[in-house]
Amino acid sequence: MNGSDPLATLQRLQDKDLELDRIRQEQAQVPPDLFELRVSWQQLEAKLRELQAKLREAELEYRQNDAELADLKQKRSRAQESQRSSQSLREQTQYENLIQQLQNRIEQLDESNNPLLEDIQTLEQEIAHLEEELNEIQPRLNELEASNQARVERLEAELQVLWKERSELATLLPASLLKEYEAIRKARRGIGLARMIRVGTTYRCSACNVQLPTHVAQRVHQKSQLVHCPSCGRLLWIGSEQ
Repeated sequence: MNGSDPLATLQRLQDKDLELDRIRQEQAQVPPDLFELRVSWQQLEAKLRELQAKLREAELEYRQNDAELADLKQKRSRAQESQRSSQSLREQTQYENLIQQLQNRIEQLDESNNPLLEDIQTLEQEIAHLEEELNEIQPRLNELEASNQARVERLEAELQVLWKERSELATLLPASLLKEYEAIRKARRGIGLARMIRVGTTYRCSACNVQLPTHVAQRVHQKSQLVHCPSCGRLLWIGSEQ
């Protein structure tokens, strides 16, 4: 690697990458107050959907019972009319039995519908209460969402500026070096280039803190070729100040 040190440029590029990573992470983080309000909103909505589903089921059952009741009462009326016009005791007895069966079923449905009606009224009240809570939360949630969106957009603008600067630095690097750096960075939690730091009479990789063999440190000092940390595999750079 003759001439100007491309690793110095690569270090500047990595600084941009790390800043880009930081901003992306910050973008993805939801402010605690918004997060908590979202959770509350979602819980209330989930409860509301559950109650609405129960209300629909109860109303459907009530309507079905009500329709069956109306039909049974019509049949009872016809049976009573037929009983009155019947001429024989046998027919009267048959109609009496039928009327009693119809009456029993009518009473069963009445007994079922009364608690159903109470359930419907209770569910309607609970739903109204939840909707009121959601309406109270909505303005604050909208405010926090708008503030968060503005924050995300501001960070996005910073990202675009940094990305442009990073792209300009990338054009100054050999394509093979950039490709190797990006592959290492992807595999090593965002760090593709590490400084070789002196600790007493020895040298260490600043990324993994492993002591480097003497021959590795010498090759880094020579700056004649790319050198990898034998422990973590990152590219090693002596740094401009050493």
